[in-house]
Amino acid sequence: MSDTENKIKNATIDLLLKEGNFGFTLYDVAERSKANRTVIHYYFRSRDNLQAIVTKEILTTLVQPRYETLTCDDDLKSKILKFLEESDKICKLYPYIDVFLMVRHNVSQDLQKFFQDMLVSFKDLISEVQEAIDRKEIKYPDAQMFLSDLFSLSSFSYIFGNFFCTLDIPLRPKSIFNDGKGKNVRILDILFSRNL
Repeated sequence: MSDTENKIKNATIDLLLKEGNFGFTLYDVAERSKANRTVIHYYFRSRDNLQAIVTKEILTTLVQPRYETLTCDDDLKSKILKFLEESDKICKLYPYIDVFLMVRHNVSQDLQKFFQDMLVSFKDLISEVQEAIDRKEIKYPDAQMFLSDLFSLSSFSYIFGNFFCTLDIPLRPKSIFNDGKGKNVRILDILFSRNL
């Protein structure tokens, strides 16, 4: 793949995942990548084709490694911590990644297949969480609620953190949201010792 193709793809990824510009135009990509639209058309043919190619790359390089941390052979708490650490690494760099996944899921067969396959591998995780609930190690009514909180707590704070950083208010959101280790400890405390 040429340097120009990579610049175009990286510019598109930045527009999508750093800025949340899901309605980007090829003009936006051209401006950001410093490539003219004719070159973009030459390499990618259309906006839809470019977005499909970029979606596959996002899936294999960012999404898959993050979710695979939850299917390793570690104990439950270690898996959750690895997932939170991987989420921190990815979401700090690309705060809109999870919104992108939700927006693109209905139109991307690659994303649909990935998450269908992931659900099959999550059956063991769900069973493991449910067993921890049954042993009273986790105070949640069911495993699905636990996982729902895990996924929302692990990513959406970055979107809100970026939003609060743009406001002119006397808060310290940068220090709050950039403290990944402290945030992860707080999330583990919420997930594993929550009183419902």
